[in-house]
Amino acid sequence: MVYAVISDIHGNLSAFKAVIDDAAAKGAEAFLLLGDYFRDTSKINEVIDRIRSLPGCTAVLGNGDIGVISLDKTKPEHCSHEQMLPNFWTYKNLSRQNLEFLKSLPETADIKLSCGKTVHLSHSISLIGHKPRLGAFHSGDYARKMERSPFTVEEGWSAMRKAAEEYSDEVAAYPGDICLFGHNHLQYSGITAGKILLNPGSCGMPADYDTRAPYALLINDGDGVEIQLHRVEYDVEQTIREGLEFDGFPHARFWGRLRAATLKSASSIPMSRFWQHARAVGGGIFPMENDLWRRAVETFEFDYDWSLDDWRRFGERQDGVK
Repeated sequence: MVYAVISDIHGNLSAFKAVIDDAAAKGAEAFLLLGDYFRDTSKINEVIDRIRSLPGCTAVLGNGDIGVISLDKTKPEHCSHEQMLPNFWTYKNLSRQNLEFLKSLPETADIKLSCGKTVHLSHSISLIGHKPRLGAFHSGDYARKMERSPFTVEEGWSAMRKAAEEYSDEVAAYPGDICLFGHNHLQYSGITAGKILLNPGSCGMPADYDTRAPYALLINDGDGVEIQLHRVEYDVEQTIREGLEFDGFPHARFWGRLRAATLKSASSIPMSRFWQHARAVGGGIFPMENDLWRRAVETFEFDYDWSLDDWRRFGERQDGVK
């Protein structure tokens, strides 16, 4: 059985389609999805429709998905905080069928492979992203180190592997023989404490300086497991244009510019810099009052608004990633 492992689509329908097609061409028979399926884009229903149509699909919720579908408990008629409008707009514009589908998904799942190994699916592995000591797995830390002294993708994987091995006892206690997780937007595969740790990367918003859409194949041949990491070309510029043209709610154009900077750089730096700026404006209180939020949006400088050609110099780092 060949499983395609995909995470963090974030409403990027073009990237998602490219990954699905590539995985199918490589023999994928089933799909394992790790959450964060939408964002403030016009393609939210199209993304969920595609997920619902996938063969042999096992899907879990991400933190972003939970934030949106939780609104169904209170059923708000309006949103008083402009900062929260992306979530509110997404909730209001999801079809009822897609909302009910998302509400039916678990936060974690386990599947048993024919080789006897158990695969555990979660959006965020509990010891990654929550402890500063494992900062090598944090996309912001990864980006800041890359700015200071560029490193290869293999060197990035080595740093993550070393961080995991330092706390191998905690890794050993985590569920499953093969641990699938997303959330940090960094593609990674390694073995620690006898467990395979696999992050397929963010299909829709990669943060490892490669603009191609990442995913992974998990191949179970009955006797063992093989992991393959893949990247797929897609029309990044078209996705950016769609985001810049979307004007579904106040400040949607600003989110489009921020998303464009993130997609062009394939880095978390634009988003991280904006939130640092917003904290400075609002004193670290969230959600922010609307006058402070507007000030944060209006005064943010897009110093990372580079072209794709500016970032293609990082392409040589991706040797070995098909």
